[in-house]
Amino acid sequence: MNHINAITTHSQQLPENLQKEVLDFICFLEARYGYQTATAVENELTDADIEQACGILSAPHGVTLAQMDEAIKKRGGSL
Repeated sequence: MNHINAITTHSQQLPENLQKEVLDFICFLEARYGYQTATAVENELTDADIEQACGILSAPHGVTLAQMDEAIKKRGGSL
C-alpha cells in the first residue's frame, strides 16, 4: 500500500472533526515547506474522487426495498 492509500484508509476511519485536523495538518505542511496548493481547477473532484474520499460502498448485488426492510426488521429497526 502506498502512502496516499494508507492516509486515505486511516483518515476514513476517523470522525469528521479529526479528518478536518488531518486536512489542516496537510495544509500546514504545504505552507511550512513551501508547496503550492492546488488551483481551483485542480481541486475539482470527480465522482470517483468523492466516492473514495467519502467511503461510498457499492453492493456486490442489488436488493429490493422489501429485502432491505426485512433486513432492518431482523436487526430490530423499522422504516
